[in-house]
Amino acid sequence: MNRQEPILQIPESVKKDTLGYREKVNEFLKGKTSPAEFRAYRVPMGIYEQRNAGKYMVRIRIGAGILTSQQGRKIARLSKRYGNGIIHVTTRQDIQIHAVDIEHTCDILEQLLKVDLSTRGGGGNTVRNVTACSRCGVCPQEVFNVGPYAIATAEYLLQNKDSFNLPRKYKIVFSGCSEDCSLASVADLGFFAKKRNGTMGFSVYAAGGLGSSPNVAIRIEDFIEAKDVFLVAETIRKLFDEHGDRTNRNRARLRYVLKRLGEGEFIQLYKSYKEKVIEQGLLGQIPVIREMPLFSEQKRPNEDRVLLNIKSGILKEKQDGLFSVNLNLQLGDIPAGDLLVVADISEKYGNSIIRTSQLQNLIITSVPADNLKNVDNVLGNLSIDISGRAKNNIVPCTGASTCKLGFCLSRGLASAISDKLNENGISIHGTVIRISGCPNSCAQHHIAEIGLQGRAKRVNDRLMPCYDILAGGATVEGKAKLAEKIATVPAKSIPDALAKVFENKSTEIRQLKEVLSDYENFSAEFPDEYFYDYGAKEPFTLLTKGSVKGK
Repeated sequence: MNRQEPILQIPESVKKDTLGYREKVNEFLKGKTSPAEFRAYRVPMGIYEQRNAGKYMVRIRIGAGILTSQQGRKIARLSKRYGNGIIHVTTRQDIQIHAVDIEHTCDILEQLLKVDLSTRGGGGNTVRNVTACSRCGVCPQEVFNVGPYAIATAEYLLQNKDSFNLPRKYKIVFSGCSEDCSLASVADLGFFAKKRNGTMGFSVYAAGGLGSSPNVAIRIEDFIEAKDVFLVAETIRKLFDEHGDRTNRNRARLRYVLKRLGEGEFIQLYKSYKEKVIEQGLLGQIPVIREMPLFSEQKRPNEDRVLLNIKSGILKEKQDGLFSVNLNLQLGDIPAGDLLVVADISEKYGNSIIRTSQLQNLIITSVPADNLKNVDNVLGNLSIDISGRAKNNIVPCTGASTCKLGFCLSRGLASAISDKLNENGISIHGTVIRISGCPNSCAQHHIAEIGLQGRAKRVNDRLMPCYDILAGGATVEGKAKLAEKIATVPAKSIPDALAKVFENKSTEIRQLKEVLSDYENFSAEFPDEYFYDYGAKEPFTLLTKGSVKGK
């Protein structure tokens, strides 16, 4: 099989950094580098330590969420060989390999380079993965395909060493229309596709973000021509680099610059930096904005075929007769063996492309109508599902099962909610429940219709795993709003509480408050199980942040 053309072209400086990583690991293993010094180096390389001592997670950038079948196979094989054989899709379209020994992280990074994938900027105070609509290029609702602009913007910024030494992370998002399924409304820098007098361009928003003290982005440009995305991205990078707070990590994100200055002064500062960048000119190589290639000869769709019983996981594309197939992943996970099969499906029946989505799913694109039944038959043998058969859409972060920052076992709660809803025959189509195990909002609970944020609460002189329940979040251009906290509920009560909410169709905020008020009485006597998180054998404690030590 011929090697597929890369989606994102990795700058030479990033390749050099990647090939130099092995030496840093060897120095650490020989005791020549302290754990703190090594951490400062490995985290910007996308390598995070997990709760299980001596094991690491490798986070891979997937530019605009677009993966070739060849790249998918490589990731699957690396996970089987060096990790736990389970691939995780994140809410920012990255892919993670878990449970890797530190010495094997070198092998993974070097092997990824061979298929034009990189982990550089997967963590730390860097330019993170530049994301886009999960169906950019094929979505009938998009103004135009934003994928090439997201990819080229990443290529431009990654070549600059300063992109890896920022006050905090810098997240950039491209949205193909105002509906904002890619969440540009709450990014450090968000672009919305527009056309003005036949010219392609973007409205631009900045200084949004989730986590502690979340903020909706503000509009800084009504319209820029599409070619100016590099100018704007570099302007915000320089502004952030020089005005972000480097003394207080907890107040270092770009949104704190906005809060410190106010909207008017922030926009004026942006304009002054933009003038400087224009005057100095863009440094480095200016990437070519390339149309995303198709890697297999596209079969002519049979447009006369009548499609019966099309599931909700089958989505029409802008080209008549072609469809996207959404693969609903349980907790964002897919076994490596299943990913190998998905890669084969995308080659045989689609266009050799796999997409990662913000809902932690995978999408096979450009499947002709005549191939849908074959795709469904093959997928039926796997652990994944076409989402038309999956009743509930729950997006959890990895939580305290692996993440060192997590308080609660969010994945365990997600499974418990799903089990309860299915047991009661409840479908929540159209509603997404987002669960974060701590305030950092990796599951983006702050913009959820219903969001859960893990916390600890002292009840009867014991710590209990609990969740703040938030509701009413939305991300639509110009109308985005953060969810508001409406209740705090014990973790073990949440499946019953949400089942009652959806049985009564009580998802409006006023109704939610009424239903959830029955579960907020912390003066009651609680059974012992309420002081254990989901799947934990030991009582909940912040000393281990609720980590699993048993089943």
